Amino acid sequence: MKLSWLALPALLAVTAAGCSDDTPASEVSTSTSAIAAASGTATTTAARDHDEPGGVVRVLLGDTKKIAVPADAVLDIRAPAAWGQAANGIRCTVTDSSGRNEDLRSSDVKKIEMVGGTEWMTLWTFSSAPNGDVTVACKDSASKIAAAHPHPYLRVVPRGIVPIPPPNR
Repeated sequence: MKLSWLALPALLAVTAAGCSDDTPASEVSTSTSAIAAASGTATTTAARDHDEPGGVVRVLLGDTKKIAVPADAVLDIRAPAAWGQAANGIRCTVTDSSGRNEDLRSSDVKKIEMVGGTEWMTLWTFSSAPNGDVTVACKDSASKIAAAHPHPYLRVVPRGIVPIPPPNR
């Protein structure tokens, strides 16, 4: 019984503090909808976005994802080979922690690798400072892929590099 008497004044104090700094209704509705939109996106992304073993990270088209950059590796951005020519419409940006855009390197001949029964083609390769983070954002500007695939995602795959030994002297 004593705890309920202590809780009542605390509840009144919180209520009074909350009401003392009222904002106009339009601001409340705007911030509430922004919060709902952000949490909805996060929930949707979390439900469909599963990282894989070996440091492989999935990035849904239209989303952004922060990725740790391993030491002694470059990162490949790969798409399912089944997307074919539609993959040419994908646009990605990679930004390091200071906000600088990373250079994405591509080749005319796309490297294809079989993973889990699916063929994946390398669209771009990039490197960044080791043991840091980059933000990868990819979108399908023509919406061709999203229309044909319910949960389209790319894979960001670390690929080890072999250091060149120093020349013998």
